Formats: sequence, C-alpha cells, structure tokens
Amino acid sequence: YIPALSSLLYLVDYIMSITSSSSAISFLASNKGYRLLMQDGFMYKLNKQTSSKMYWICKIKNCKAHVHTDLNNNFLKSSGEHNHLLEPEDFQVKQFRNIVKDRVIKETAPISKIYEEEVSKAAFSTELLASVPLARDIQPALNRARRKLTPILPGSATFDIPDSYQITSKGEKFLFCDTLISRRKRMLLFSSPKQLEVLFDSSSILMDGTFSATPPFFDQLFTLHALKFECCFPCIFCLLPDRKKSTYQQLFQVLKDMAASMNRIFKPERIISDFESSLVSIIPAEFPQAVHQGCYFHYTQAIYRRIQSLGLSTAYSQDEEIRYCCRKLMAIALLPIEEVENSYYNLRSTSSTKVKEELRQLFMYFDSYWMNDLPLKLWNVHGCQYRTNNNCEGFHNRLNRRVERAHSNIWSFIRCLLNEESRFQHLYVQVNIGASRRPKSTSADVIQKRIDTLNERYKNKQISIEDLLNSLSFLVTKKK
Repeated sequence: YIPALSSLLYLVDYIMSITSSSSAISFLASNKGYRLLMQDGFMYKLNKQTSSKMYWICKIKNCKAHVHTDLNNNFLKSSGEHNHLLEPEDFQVKQFRNIVKDRVIKETAPISKIYEEEVSKAAFSTELLASVPLARDIQPALNRARRKLTPILPGSATFDIPDSYQITSKGEKFLFCDTLISRRKRMLLFSSPKQLEVLFDSSSILMDGTFSATPPFFDQLFTLHALKFECCFPCIFCLLPDRKKSTYQQLFQVLKDMAASMNRIFKPERIISDFESSLVSIIPAEFPQAVHQGCYFHYTQAIYRRIQSLGLSTAYSQDEEIRYCCRKLMAIALLPIEEVENSYYNLRSTSSTKVKEELRQLFMYFDSYWMNDLPLKLWNVHGCQYRTNNNCEGFHNRLNRRVERAHSNIWSFIRCLLNEESRFQHLYVQVNIGASRRPKSTSADVIQKRIDTLNERYKNKQISIEDLLNSLSFLVTKKK
C-alpha cells in the first residue's frame, strides 16, 4: 500500500508503511523527533542524502548494515549484515511513545492520564512491559514537547494570541472579535463561518454562561446556541470579562454587525436564557421583536435554592404539606398565563396557618421577585415547545469535563473550543443528511405527555385550574 506523496509530510508523527517489489520499509519518529527507517524489525537512521538517494545506517553503533532509498522513500537496496540480535520490543516501545507524544501535543488532558489510557489500550505482553518506560520517566520529555507548542502563559489580559489559536482545523477564521472593553477588560468571541451562518439563520436561540472553567482574566464563557432541525448547535463561544449590561450590549452589537457583513440579519424570534438581571433588561432592548423566554429549569432551581437559603430544607423533606405547597409554586409557571396571578394568590390564601407561617419569607420572596420584579411572560412556559436551555447546560458540563480543571489556562481552553468547533462540523453534516436528534429519555417523554394530557383536560373543562395545578405539582420535581 503506497500512500499519496502529500501525506509523507506527516511521517514525523505517524508510521507509514511503504512497500516495494523487494522489501517493505516503514518510518517512525525517534525520541528526539528525527526519522527512523524500519526494515525487518531493525532500525536505521539517516546517514547522508544526495540529489537522488538517501543512505541509511543501522542505529546500533558499529553495525555495518545499510539501506538505500530514493528521495520518495522507495526501497532501492540493502547491504551488509547486522552484528547484533534483533530487538523487536524497541520498535513497539518507540511506536507507543510516538502515540503518547502525539496525544500530549494535541490534547489538553493530563499527561499521566494519556499515558495510562494508552498502556491499557496497548495490552502489552509481560516481556514488552519490561521495556516500556514508566510515566514518571518519560513525563519530562513529554512536558517539553507540549511546552514547545504552547505559548507562554499570559500575566494580564493584554496578551497576543498566536495565529494557530485563531483558526480552525480547516484554516478558517475562528477568533472573529478581539476587543478591549476597558483598559483591563477584554472580550474574545470565537466562531467559525458555518457556526455564525447557522446562528444568524435560526429563529430560536439559547443563551447561557458558565464560570468554573473560564481561564484567568475572564469572568465567564457565554455561549449562544441555535435550534435547527430540532437539534441544538453551539455556535458562538464568548469569553467575557464581566456580567454587566453594557458588556452584553456590546456583544450583541458585534453580532449584529457581523451578520450584516455576511448579508444576514441577526433577528431571532425566540430567545431562551436564565434570569440574570443584566440579560433580562438588555434582551428586550436589543431584540424587541423576539419573545424572551426564561428557562424553566432555572426557575425551579431558583425557588429550591431560596428554600435552602431560608433554612427550609428539613421542613421540605419531612413535612408533606410544606413540600406540596412549594411544588405548587414551582408548577405555577406551567399554568396558562392568564391563570397565574389568581392561582398564586389563591395558593397563599388557602394554605393552612402552619404553612403560611413556615413559608412566610418564601411567599414574600416569590411575591416580590417573580410576581413584581419580573414580567409573567418571561417565566411562564405554558405551551412552550422548549421550556429550558438545558442543552446549553449540558454543553457546559461536557466542556467542563474536557477542560478537567477549574480556570484552565487560556491556551488549553482555546484548544478545547477548537475541538468543539470540529464536533459542531461533524454534527451539522450528520443532521443535514438526515440524522435525527438524540431522542428524549423515556421519563421525559412520559412527563411531557402527561403535561399535554392535563392541559387538554383543562382546555376541555374536564378539570378546574386548581386540579391542573395540583396535578402539575407532582410532575415538576420528577427526574427528567
């Protein structure tokens, strides 16, 4: 099997078999990175090269065995005899080291983890294990290999980003905005042309932020996802210095300008986000035509966290009446919007004296924040096809696992984003040729069907609004 000549440029890192009519040779990289020739289990290093030939000598000192190849790495002839025994383990060990080194350079996972995975995958014999170096023995060399391709870690927000971190694996622009918001605050926006195209063409988008994996000098990774063919595509990765309204305003303006430069309009019809105060105020201002829908998961999470902060966790878990009332508060967002206000005040007024006293502060919080500070249409999700931005949450959880450490350095973080862009390209192609989205879990599908059934019964006046709320309260805390 003779690979294309263009692929020979990558022989430094990968083994490539090359066959002639008389003998078979292959190549691999030495520990120091130069090429070695393999023939019949023996290794040769390059001795000299002329305008037409390459002369290889046995790697073992004072051995007289030689191999000649042409400049295209085709075998010509061999000469001399080896004065030493064959050591087949040497080739397999070098092959193993090359595989580990290649992963260390390309991935951000800890070196020890990569080493252990490859040892397990190789399933070496006892004889070969005796020749395989321990992780601690090769880690210094692997650390040096990784550092050679990793820029110096920045000491402030004003650092240069090498070209290799600004383009995708296909050579397309990936860092499309790099701007200083203030003297010490910087905004970096990453997206490929196809990701931008998908986002600007989508009528429904999801937004969310994550904080634990964000590299130094940035406050959050804020991501925008597009819904297309019932699949959620991560489209823009935004490293933001803070969560201020002005920062979000500048971000959205950059996106509108980018859309215009692509002969598109960034004008989504529906936006799903959490209830962060800056977003709640800026989204209606920047996208007045869009329906801004709060995430139902964040709604129920906020109520439960308030239950915890008020010291009501024990009462919630042990007192059925308290728990039932709290669940009704969570279920109110599922009611028809015209029934929300009456249902809430009815819940307060009809609760027992014990519940009113125990949940007095929780009712005060709900009344102040959800009933007055926020518009009902923001957190009411009755009839919504998508009630949460959990796809964003899932993406962030996956990214955090791949980063593998809190506040990873900027270069490892950007490499993770580049990997996510490659994953996007794969997913997008698959969906475009008919692949369906991941099916809902059985439990989630059952819950949705029950919600639909209850709404239909209420619509047909088979049950009252009180019955609807009671029944929904048993569904809101089910595992989805």
